[in-house]
Amino acid sequence: MLGSAILERRLELEVSQEKLAEMASVHRNYVGKVERGEQNLTIETLVRFAVTFKCKPSELLAEAGL
Repeated sequence: MLGSAILERRLELEVSQEKLAEMASVHRNYVGKVERGEQNLTIETLVRFAVTFKCKPSELLAEAGL
């Protein structure tokens, strides 16, 4: 699940959902929903998370098994 990959990356950075949301310019509740698999990502948001994590969007997708 893509949310799990984002959660793992966030924990590696040792930042809160709130801080990740700030870094990726999204709402904190959105981060929580994504991590729990309750919210799908747009391509734009996937890119925002990838930029925040300093990786390629394809790396996040691969980590999620997609």
